[in-house]
Amino acid sequence: GCGGGIFCEPLARLGADVTGIDTNKKAIQSAKDHAKSEKLKIKYLNTNLKNINSRTKFDIITCMEVLEHVDDIQLVIEYIKKNLKVNGLFIGSTINKTVFSYVAAIFIAENILNLVPKGTHQWEKFIKPTYLKKSLIYEKFENINFEGLFYNPILDKWKIIENKSVNYIFSASLK
Repeated sequence: GCGGGIFCEPLARLGADVTGIDTNKKAIQSAKDHAKSEKLKIKYLNTNLKNINSRTKFDIITCMEVLEHVDDIQLVIEYIKKNLKVNGLFIGSTINKTVFSYVAAIFIAENILNLVPKGTHQWEKFIKPTYLKKSLIYEKFENINFEGLFYNPILDKWKIIENKSVNYIFSASLK
């Protein structure tokens, strides 16, 4: 779910060998065009994890603001596991399933501030950290960590906080 490459580009600038994947053909083309204009070497694929060659293993797989949009989280984690090297790191961010997250991510972000288009999020797909942790443990991930995230739309800045009631970031390593 790399979208237009907003997370891939800074990683490439830091020297990482980056592969971005997304099922949205338009987003991938936009990402390719922008990377080319910035002279960044990023491999973009219009596919999903299920279709990645299982012989290709990654040191790190990120899934930023994607899990809250998928129908089967366990299946996504299974595909991540298949594509991650042993001792590899899975890093992601998502939205907690709380009353606060409904108010912040749907009511305020979509309907008042128009930060994302209306209908982008479905509260039913938001994920409690406890559920995500169980899913990760089931797939043999360990060293699972969670931190809260806060977005300040006025400053356009993210900050790590203790409170995980709306957005949170996580990491886990594969045994």
